[in-house]
Order: sequence, then structure tokens, then C-alpha cells
Amino acid sequence: MALSHAILVSLTDRAQSGYDLAKRFDQTVGFFWPVSHQQIYQELHKLAKADWVRAETITQADRPNRIVYELTDPGRAALAAWVTEPTTPPSFKEELLVKLFALDSDNRDALLAEIARRRSLHGERLARYEAIMAEHYPNPAALNARKRGRYLGLRMGILTERTTLAWCDEALALVGSTAS
Repeated sequence: MALSHAILVSLTDRAQSGYDLAKRFDQTVGFFWPVSHQQIYQELHKLAKADWVRAETITQADRPNRIVYELTDPGRAALAAWVTEPTTPPSFKEELLVKLFALDSDNRDALLAEIARRRSLHGERLARYEAIMAEHYPNPAALNARKRGRYLGLRMGILTERTTLAWCDEALALVGSTAS
């Protein structure tokens, strides 16, 4: 997936400024496709040049002018074509797993501490996801198509975090029981 497609998806509901888009991105798509705000602004300029989005400058008296981006018909067509393309299961780089390949008595305590730290971070993320779920998706069967898609993304995030927490618990127990 290209960043351009994630931005086009984020613009399907309404026109947004780059700032608003980046902020919304952080709270939605950014959970599984993290990028910097600078990358979003750079991509918006490229999308405007390709005529996939239209930029409109809104003059503001007491603040800098605001640029609002809106999806164009060619952008909608590009998004529609992209949605029909097959996807590849993700692969990921996980530094902690590589470090665990080096597990020995000299680094056992450091790795236990890192696993515990990771467990805490994943617990926080799960709590954030579950709060979003409770607030926005209490009845998935009643959701429209677009919201069902968002629900499913969030649901995968919740299941992934639960699985990761279970793995952390298993890793803590097993590494903790490793003979010195």
C-alpha cells in the first residue's frame, strides 16, 4: 500500500486540511500505517499535482491561511481501482525477536525487562483500542459499510494486541525460568 492510498481513503468522507488529516490519521489509519505529518504533507502535494485531490486555500484573518484538500473524480477512480487489487500478507521487522535469538544468561534480565516494558505498552494500546470500540462501535451489525470496514480494522488491532499480550506473558514465564 502506498501512503497516497491511505490519504485518499482518509479523504473519502470529507475535505480536510493537512493538519486535520494528519491528526485524524494518527487516530485511525496511523495505528497500522504510521507516518510522519511531514510525509502526509509531501504526499498531499504529489496527489494535487496528479489531480487526485484538489487544494483550496481558505483565507483566515488571525491565523495563517488554511489549505483544505478534497478528493477529485480521478482520485476516486484511482482509489476504486486500488481497492480491487490483491493484497500481500504483511511481514514485519521485530527487533525484540532478533534479540531473543541472542538470549543467554548475560542478557536474560535485560530481555525480561524489555518484554515487561513491551507488555505494558501493548496493554496501553489495547485499552485505547477498546475505548474507541466502546465509544464508536457498540453495535457492529448496525454500522454502514464504511464504518464496518473501520470496525474490522479496529477489531484486528484488538485481537493482535490480545495475542501479543498472551505472547508477552508466555515469554516472561519462559525467559524467567531459563537457567542462568
